[in-house]
Amino acid sequence: MERINKTIFEAIEEHHAIRILGDLPTERLDSENYLSSTPGIIKDLTTLWEKKAQLRFLAVEVYPKHSYVALDFNNDKYDFETADKDMIILPKQRALEIFRHVPSDRRVAKRIADLHDGEGQNPTPFLEDHIKGVTFFSPRSMLPPLTSPDQEYDPIPECVYFERRYND
Repeated sequence: MERINKTIFEAIEEHHAIRILGDLPTERLDSENYLSSTPGIIKDLTTLWEKKAQLRFLAVEVYPKHSYVALDFNNDKYDFETADKDMIILPKQRALEIFRHVPSDRRVAKRIADLHDGEGQNPTPFLEDHIKGVTFFSPRSMLPPLTSPDQEYDPIPECVYFERRYND
C-alpha cells in the first residue's frame, strides 16, 4: 500500500489533477447496493488520499466478475453541468499494480462523459450495472444544450490505474 500511496502522491505533485481507475472483485460488493458498498472496499486507500487532495467519487461499473471505480483527484476543471462533454473505457488489468496508461486517457474520459450524459442531472457517483442491465431515463443528449457548441474543452486529467485483488 505504501508503494501505491507514493505513486499517487507523486502523480498529484507532478500533474495536480489525476484520475484513478480501480478494478475490484464484484463478489466483494453488496449486490443490493453496489454504490454504497464500494467506498468501504477502497476506504483503506482513500482515507489518506482525502487528506492530501480533493477526491471525487465519480462512478462504478459493475460486471459479473469485476467492477471498476473512477475517482478524480484535484480536478479543478470538473464542471458537473458540462461533464458530459468530457471524454472512458475502464481498464481490465490482471496484476495488483498502479501505473499510468497514456493510451487509455481519452477513452477513460469519454466513458466518464458518457455516464454523465446518460445520468442527465443525477449527481455523482454513477452506477452502471452490467449484471442487471443499464437504463438511462433522462440523458443530457436528449435535453437542450447548456453551453454553446463552439465552447472549447480543456485537456482531460491524466489517468492512473490501480487494481485491487483479494486472496481469500
